[in-house]
Amino acid sequence: MRHILTPVFIASSLLFAACDRTPPVTPIAQEPQGREETQGIRKTDSIGYAGSAIADKVDGALNANDNQKAKTDQALQNAE
Repeated sequence: MRHILTPVFIASSLLFAACDRTPPVTPIAQEPQGREETQGIRKTDSIGYAGSAIADKVDGALNANDNQKAKTDQALQNAE
């Protein structure tokens, strides 16, 4: 009797372990940071470069350029 119960117990234990009801954890997708133009620069973090720091500086320069262009366009509209 003992020789029969041991394999049955082991088989039932393996069955219950294989039928885990907890759902698999899915990673949460992060929203891209910065501008679309600098996403390629940000991806260089994975190969050891400071891609995010460089991309932040480029984003700042592009934003300053956009602000200056908007001021210039506004000045031209007011002059007309």
